[in-house]
Amino acid sequence: MLVRYCVCLLFFYFIIIEFIKSEKGKEKLICNGYMYTFEKFGTEEKSIWKCDQYKKMKCKGRIHSLNNEILKEIQHNHVQDCGNIEAAKAVNLIINMATQNVDLSTRAVISSASTSVS
Repeated sequence: MLVRYCVCLLFFYFIIIEFIKSEKGKEKLICNGYMYTFEKFGTEEKSIWKCDQYKKMKCKGRIHSLNNEILKEIQHNHVQDCGNIEAAKAVNLIINMATQNVDLSTRAVISSASTSVS
């Protein structure tokens, strides 16, 4: 599975952030049970990521990062969406397996992916 992991030290504890691809091929950031999409570059090459629930829940949650290190995290107005994150990871795994193993049938790809998903 092509998931990128980064470990950040923030306020004396470690935060693991993951990067996966969206269905449209764009990067999504996963951190502390929330999923973010890239919003824009800020000053000094800082990346600003907005919560995936921005439109649906009008969530103001954001992460400001620089070189995969979290600089600032803005709070959310909803609970963590671990189910959506696991579903996105599973879809990502199926897409990666299908593109890497073009000779496998659809059933074989889904079967092998379903055994890998927790």
